[in-house]
Amino acid sequence: MSRASVTGRYAGPVSRAAAAAIDVAVVLASYSVGVALTGFLLDAIFDASLEDGTGAVASIVLVGWAALYVAVGTAVAGRTVGKAIVGLKVVSREGRPVWPAAAVVRVLAFPLSTSVFGLGLALVALRRDHRALHDLIARTAVVYDWGDRQAQLPGPLTAYLRAHDAA
Repeated sequence: MSRASVTGRYAGPVSRAAAAAIDVAVVLASYSVGVALTGFLLDAIFDASLEDGTGAVASIVLVGWAALYVAVGTAVAGRTVGKAIVGLKVVSREGRPVWPAAAVVRVLAFPLSTSVFGLGLALVALRRDHRALHDLIARTAVVYDWGDRQAQLPGPLTAYLRAHDAA
C-alpha cells in the first residue's frame, strides 16, 4: 500500500501518542492563558485574587477543561487539534462520523483506559484495530484521515528521495 492511501486505516499507538502529547500541550497552554486572564480580570475589576481557590479546585477545573476540549472537538470535527496535526480522526466503528453522544461517552470512559496501569490504553498496541478500552465502550475508532491531501512528502522532496532510493 502506498503512503498516499493511508486514509481510513486504523491509527497506531505512535500516531495516537503524538496526537495526545500535542493535545496535552494545547490543554495546558489554553488553561494557563485562561487562568492568567481570569486572574487579571478579577484583580482589575473586583480587586480579588485567584490564589484563594488553588489546589483541588484548580485540578477539577483543569480536568473539566480537558474533557470539554476533547468532547467538543471530537463531537464537532471528529478530531482535536493534536489529532488534526497528526492526521487522525475519530469515527464510529463503522467508519461514519462520530455522534456527539459517542464523543461524550468516549471522554467519560477514558479514565477506565488509564486506570490499572493503563491496561485499557495497551489495547491500542495489542488489538489489530488499535482500539483502546474507551473506544470499545463508545464504539469508536481512530483512523488516519488526510482528507483530500496526500499523506506523503511534498513533490520535489519525494522525487529527490525516490531518485536516491533507486540508485
